[in-house]
Amino acid sequence: MRKIKIHISNYSPLDPSSYGTFLLSILKKYYEVEMVDSNPEYLFFNEGIRTHVNFDCIKIFYTGENVHPNFNLTDYAIGCDYMEFGDRYYRFPVYMVAQFYNDKELALAGDPDFTKKPTFTADDLAKKTDFCSFVYSNYLGGNAREEMFNKLSKYKKVNAGGNYLNNVGGRVPNKLEFEMKHKFSIAFENSSSLGYTTEKLPNALVARTIPIYWGNPQIGKEFNTKRFINCHEFDSFDQVVERVKKIDNDDELYLKIINEPIEAEYDFNEARVGFENFLRHIIDQPLSKAKRININPVKVNEIKQAEKLVHAYTQKKNARKRALAKIYKPFKKLRFIEELKQKFLRKKMLK
Repeated sequence: MRKIKIHISNYSPLDPSSYGTFLLSILKKYYEVEMVDSNPEYLFFNEGIRTHVNFDCIKIFYTGENVHPNFNLTDYAIGCDYMEFGDRYYRFPVYMVAQFYNDKELALAGDPDFTKKPTFTADDLAKKTDFCSFVYSNYLGGNAREEMFNKLSKYKKVNAGGNYLNNVGGRVPNKLEFEMKHKFSIAFENSSSLGYTTEKLPNALVARTIPIYWGNPQIGKEFNTKRFINCHEFDSFDQVVERVKKIDNDDELYLKIINEPIEAEYDFNEARVGFENFLRHIIDQPLSKAKRININPVKVNEIKQAEKLVHAYTQKKNARKRALAKIYKPFKKLRFIEELKQKFLRKKMLK
């Protein structure tokens, strides 16, 4: 078994949801992996890292966010864009790696195999005690999900169980368990872009709700749009609300929708096998042949210097955020203070 030296930025062996955990589980099937902090042969890094410019090795960029890879700075990339770039890119949405973020959610989900979905009955529907869930803690997303939350809340109470817009007395300890009590779930991405699909929709499907989805306009390539409410099929969120009302007041229609197949034309197993082959293709080449960055070295250096400046700016910005968080921490239990803070920060981000 060939020995390889790798470094995975932001990887923590104590975090089971770390992207690096999944990468290692694949690599260790085929190679003897040595984790190193210096002089790696292969470096995996994401959009939150700028220190990759200090390494001279084969670089593989990965992201689960709505971020496009810069192939002037990376040899290979893993992302969510629908694109082809020779052997340098593989589309692998983040939900293929991590749908759940703690052991309790994993245990509750069981085996989230969308091809083995039990029938949802009228008795199951009777156990749904609440209308719609909304679980978000990131206030830096777009305005779309807040708009949907406000519009739908005029019809019935939407239970916000995260830090963002919380109205249930605090953040819920188990998102999946919380969502399972609801008939519907607002499953909005942070932004809308072709291919950008995260764990939000799969989570809501595993919770056996009818998701109200917004994000990837071509979500129908991966998931059967008859199984959820696809906001991209409507002219406005007002029309979406009317559709929710209709389903909410028609149990027969609700059961018909929730028992639809989940998968569309996207083959999840084939995608996983393809991802393993993508990684193996990179590593099975001689190191000298695996390099793909081939632009003018002077230009590469200019780009690296720009990245270093961005890194320095980001470090200062994060330090200010941490200082601000310490100031607000004693007031977190006061909801109106928290809402004022979120509005203030959103305005700062828009400037």
